[in-house]
This record gives sequence, C-alpha cells and structure tokens, in this order.
Amino acid sequence: MSKKYKILLVVAAIIYVIYHLATLIYSPLPWFDEISFTSITNSYLNHRTFYEEARIIVLPDQKLDYGPVYFMLQAGLMKLLGFTMFHFRLTSLVFGFIDLFLIYKICRHLKFNTGATIVTLLLVALEPNFNQFLHSGRMDFVTLFFFFLSYLAFVKINEDVNPRSIVSAFSVGILLALAILTTPRIIFAFSFYVCYFIYEFTAKSKDWKALFLKYLLVLTGFAVVYGIWIYSAFGSINNFIYYYTHSAVIKEHTGIDAGGKAIKYNLFIYLFTLLAFGIVVAKKWAKANINLVLFTVPLVLSFVVIVTGALWGRYFALVAPFTYLLIGGVVVGMDTNRVLKYVAYTIPCLFAMIFVFKGAYIAGTLQQHDPHHNEAVISRYLSKDAVVAGDFRYYYIARNNNCNFLSLEENGPWEDKMKYFFDHKVNYFIISKDNPNLDSYDKVLLNNQYQLVTKVDADNNSGFFHKVIQKLPYKISENYSCYIYKYIGG
Repeated sequence: MSKKYKILLVVAAIIYVIYHLATLIYSPLPWFDEISFTSITNSYLNHRTFYEEARIIVLPDQKLDYGPVYFMLQAGLMKLLGFTMFHFRLTSLVFGFIDLFLIYKICRHLKFNTGATIVTLLLVALEPNFNQFLHSGRMDFVTLFFFFLSYLAFVKINEDVNPRSIVSAFSVGILLALAILTTPRIIFAFSFYVCYFIYEFTAKSKDWKALFLKYLLVLTGFAVVYGIWIYSAFGSINNFIYYYTHSAVIKEHTGIDAGGKAIKYNLFIYLFTLLAFGIVVAKKWAKANINLVLFTVPLVLSFVVIVTGALWGRYFALVAPFTYLLIGGVVVGMDTNRVLKYVAYTIPCLFAMIFVFKGAYIAGTLQQHDPHHNEAVISRYLSKDAVVAGDFRYYYIARNNNCNFLSLEENGPWEDKMKYFFDHKVNYFIISKDNPNLDSYDKVLLNNQYQLVTKVDADNNSGFFHKVIQKLPYKISENYSCYIYKYIGG
C-alpha cells in the first residue's frame, strides 16, 4: 500500500474514532442485551457471581451460558474507571477498533491488493450492524478479537516441530478458549480450523507427525483453559453437559430460523457473497486463494446454520468481517465482472450515506438522546437507595442514584412480576412513554397505592427526518419520555 493511501486511511480512522467517541452514549438508548450484561457485570463486581440482577424474577439462577471472560473484563474496568454508560460501552468500541486493525492485518496476510483492502475495511467499518454493535455494550467484538488473534498466530506456525511452533500452537488453543468463554456463539467460526485440518491432511502436509502434533497442541491449550471454567463453575463435566443441554438461552439462539422477521439488507449481502463464491468456483480461483476461501465460506455457512435468526440479520456484526473479506478479496481483488465491481463499490457508499444520516439525526435530536440531561430531570423525583422498576433505558439513571433496578421488560409473566414488585414494595416505577402496556401499568399501579408523580416529555420526533430514520437499520429513534410512579403506601 502506497504512502498516500496509508495517510488517507489514518485520517479517515481518526475521524471515525472521534465520531464514535462523541456519540457513544447517545445511540442507542440502553437496551435489553446491554442491561442484561451490565447486571451480570455488577453481580460479578460485587459478589463474584453471574446473576442477571435486573431480571432476577424470570432468571433466579446464575447465567453461565456466556462464560466469564467478558464480565471479568468489564468488572475490572468498571472498578477502575467507574460504572457509567460510557465506560461500559467503551469496551465494545475499543475492541471494535482493534478488530478493524486486525482485519487489515488479515487482508495483508491474504495478499489483498490496495483496492481490495480499502473496500473490505470500508465495508466492515461502515456496516450498519457493525456500527450499532460498537455502541451496544455487548461482547461480540471481544470474542472476534480473540478469534482473529488465534488465526493470525495459527497461520504463522511453522511446519517443523520446534519450541516456537509448539508455543504458538498451544497459544492458539488458549485464544480459542478465551473466545468461546466470551460468547459461545463464536463456535461458528471454529469451522475454519476443522476445514483447514481437512485441507492440510488431504492436500498440503506430508509430515503427518508435525500436523497432528500441531492440532493436538491447539486442542490441549483449549482444553486446559476451558476445563478450568467447567470445574470452577459447574464442578464436573456431567453438570456442565446437563446445564448446556437444558439451557433455554442456548436452545433459543441455536438453529436456522428463516421466518417471523422482516427481510433486511443483510440478505442481499448473503446473496452477493454467495455470488462471489460462485465466481471463485467458476474461475477455479479457489486453489490459488484457498486461504481466503477457507477463512470465509465455511464460517458464513456455519453462522447461518448455527445462529438462530442469522438469515434476518441477528448478530450480523459477528459474521460481517468474513462476508466482506470474501467480497473484497474476490469481487475487487480479482479480474471479475465490471458490474459486480460497481455493486461492491456501491455498497460502502450506501453504508456511508446511512452513517452520515444517523450522525445528522443524532445532532438534530440531541436532547432526547442525552442521558445526562434526562437523568437530571428524572433524578429529581427519585430517592437515593430506593428500588426502581423500569424499562431498560432507565437502568443507568437508577444506578447513578444508588437505586436497585428491576426490569419491567423481559422479566417473566405479568402476574409473576407484578406480584414480586408489590410484595417487595418497589419504591418507583419508571415506564417509557412508548411501553405497549402503559395503560395497564397505570391502572394496576393506581389501584395498589402508587401515585403518578410526573410525566417527563423528551420526545421531539416528528417530520420526514424521523420517518426515514425509523426505516434504517439503526436503533436510535427512542427517547427518555416516561411516566414516574411512587409508592405512597405504609
């Protein structure tokens, strides 16, 4: 890559980083997954447990499905920096930036030309889901970080047996264990190692001893780290197997689910990726670029098969780097049809338009998304050290007032959670203006010794701008408008 292009990439990266840091707390508002993970982080920070405190009614047991890495990392950072929305989301943001750099390193390893490298990086960096997840307080980019590192370490292992290759292979296993102990969803990406072993066994390596030793060391490194988690969290392999085979979370998030959701842009990306792979096969290009094929095609297919909702865009940020590596490497990096190249160039342009539109929308509706302004308004009606039941978006406001927070959303059947709230005499209810059960809450609360103390109006959604933003793949149109109820009984 020439010096001119490197300078251009550096300047673009600086602008990109500044934008995301400036808008980190404005979009999206605190939401389901983020508050689930903040609750578990808080549990680990204070008690070294993994309870989802905000949804303790529906999930009274520890939530061990994800593994401990993300929550241990977040707890350490929150203890060091303070437990705020900015700090909690900062982890996802920083690891997302690092992942972009690692994708650049992977492009270099796969011998992408300058055009293919730039298009791949633009596709990933401007991808709507990728940008959404940068701000979403999730662990996806942490797990990708470990997986990318494992790949870059794996491809540098020498064929001969020596101390360096032994350490490298063992470290690959450790990195893969850390990845899956961040979120088990990354299991789809392990298909690369299965396919690469088959490729090496059938077509590449003649030193069978060195080949099997390499993969044995990878498995050993993985088993050591993962085994520590199994016995520390579950006590035995049998308990571990029972937990995962009976986990509702695992069952709900595993397997093909093609129905029930609206078709989104990512389906076009899948089809375009399939077309790119068709070009590889048709041009017999795969043999010369087998590393790219093995690092992308099995992973995309595994993602669609393993992860529930993959076809309609759920968790697409996890698989986006692999789809765009294939598109960039094949459509842009080889001599292919000019129309396909124009499509490949058009996609990041469309993503850039969405990116700019989102930034303009946030700037134009800043107050309704500003957590500091809305916290100052809502906090006037809350007492310190109270118990608050509310929608997810009010979690940090309650926390910053030293209040215990219980979620109204995704927290069990109506009868069970209302009985729990009334039995424990929850001090406050904060119900968003767009809560679909607002009228039901109003009626039952007024009949159970609660008083409506205020209505907070933070909504200035109107006009064409708002209508367009609701159609885009970004979750930023909510606001902090709410109804606050206070317990006035004895």
